[in-house]
Amino acid sequence: MGQFFDELKRRNVVRVAVAYIVVGWLVFQVGEILFPTFGAPEWIFKSLILLIALGFPFALLFAWAFELTPEGIKKTEEVDASESITPNTGKTLNRITIIALVVALAYFVWQDRVVEEGPVEAATPAQDSAEAAASEPSSANPTDDAPGSRTIAVLPFVNMSSDEEQEWFADGLTEEILNSLARAPDLLVAARTSSFAFKGSNKDITEIADALGVAHILEGSVRRSGERLRVTAQLIRASDGFHLWSQTYDRDFADLIDIQENVAFAIANALETAMDPEALASMVSSGTNSVPAFEAYLQGLAYGVSTLQTGDTYLFLSARDAFERAIDIDPEFARAYWKLAEFWTIQLSTTNIVAGITDIDRDEMQALYEEAIDNAIKYEKDPVEQIKNRAFKAGVALKFRQAVRLLEEYLEQRPLDQRAQVLLLNNLASFAGNQEIIETVRRLDEIDGHDRLVINSSITRLTYAGDTDYLKEFVGRALAHRPDDTFINYQAHRAMLWAGDVDAAAQLLPLILASDLPEDSRYMVLLRQACAEKRVDDARKMYRRGLERFGDDYSITWLSHKIMGEENAAIEALMELDDADDLTGIADFLGYGTFDPRPFPNLMAFLESQGIEPREPIDVAYRCNR
Repeated sequence: MGQFFDELKRRNVVRVAVAYIVVGWLVFQVGEILFPTFGAPEWIFKSLILLIALGFPFALLFAWAFELTPEGIKKTEEVDASESITPNTGKTLNRITIIALVVALAYFVWQDRVVEEGPVEAATPAQDSAEAAASEPSSANPTDDAPGSRTIAVLPFVNMSSDEEQEWFADGLTEEILNSLARAPDLLVAARTSSFAFKGSNKDITEIADALGVAHILEGSVRRSGERLRVTAQLIRASDGFHLWSQTYDRDFADLIDIQENVAFAIANALETAMDPEALASMVSSGTNSVPAFEAYLQGLAYGVSTLQTGDTYLFLSARDAFERAIDIDPEFARAYWKLAEFWTIQLSTTNIVAGITDIDRDEMQALYEEAIDNAIKYEKDPVEQIKNRAFKAGVALKFRQAVRLLEEYLEQRPLDQRAQVLLLNNLASFAGNQEIIETVRRLDEIDGHDRLVINSSITRLTYAGDTDYLKEFVGRALAHRPDDTFINYQAHRAMLWAGDVDAAAQLLPLILASDLPEDSRYMVLLRQACAEKRVDDARKMYRRGLERFGDDYSITWLSHKIMGEENAAIEALMELDDADDLTGIADFLGYGTFDPRPFPNLMAFLESQGIEPREPIDVAYRCNR
């Protein structure tokens, strides 16, 4: 036996084994980092692991069975021991092993500083943030930046999974991190529809930050493989590209909620918000302890993003289904209830483009909305979010002044909540004067002028406010920032017609007509354009076909009559909505400057009870049959 071990030593079999294990491990680690970075499929990494494992016995067999001689490699039994130079290679193998071990040690040091590990149960957001802060150089203090530096955009995390279906997961996680950061009172966060415009963009960080008006960018990647999850995030100062913070979370998927909360906490802490750690931890809370419920919620958020990006309104149904799954799993998940309430109010609307995609009758939708909003209020633990929920409910109940008061109170603490900004504009449009609406649009534009939903609502409100110069300026900037955005092009088309620029409106038609917008929306732009170009005969043909095709849609029917100058028909189309027991349908039209509430007695009685004086309606600027 002793002779056998001596022979193993002479043939460097042991040295080969040690060197192979150390080098193989390093190759494995490098592959695990680089392959996802370059988007390599999962099977390539698995193949690498298999090759390393299969190669080990062959390396040992080669070391045992072959000898190195001055004439080259020969079988051991063909070589006299005195002729072999194999023993002389031992020093080379030793050097290779030592170099590999030094590299491995360096990797361990890097991993200890950058890669967050350990059992989740023992790690709190505060602890994770403290570990991250400890690894930062002292020169990376955000307070050294210029005033107003607490601004950040969260770019869509890159899906590094081999499964493209996991794209929704990366998008949903991005949005929830963004939502958590947006709750910090002194941290200005570019809204999701602003940052998602740069998904897949090749622009550099400085250029993106300039476009969004922020001092910092958070970017990252997600790789999900079975029950393992790797999330990498890095906070970059846009002025010089300096990495203020970076972290890699390599954990079980069951730790998803902790990862999301830890990232948001660490970023807010790195930017030195004025919140104490306990308040900060509460701010970034996901609102549920159930990972399956949170996963369904993230999926719903991602479908909502896709609806806005593509114009495919039926993706919104998938969002509803996802939020319902989240609630089934966690019946006290307040934020899933909030998103579900938002869905049902859109379906209850008679004027929203994304309305009318369910077969449920109005009474049932109303009941589903009330259940969702009441539970959102009941289970929400964040008192500031409670204000928004109550404002939302007040607006749906047509208590416009109360809704505006609550929304202003909420936006003082969460200024960049784009949904709250839209709600504010929509409620103001129901009763406020033109000057107040214009001033509000300007104020929101100065805070964050690039958010898709706020831009959409702002264009609609400015269209009827009477300031043509500001309308054209606003639309021009919106199209410059988002030239390919379907919804903004749709709103801009109408606005340009109101501003009298018929040619500019015509240039927007190809993108709108080629989009996934509903057929009735494409019909509306064609009818408007025909009347604006004084092609009255073409318009009449479209009008008749439109009424045959979309005659059961209150909004499309009313708009068609107004565009054609058929005022009596327009009033008659909405008369059955003037129901004293449910005025929400007809109240949707208060946001149109061309709508006259006076022919509708129940609506007028309600407005008078609210102390609201109806505005004088204006004529459609491009109508036919003048």
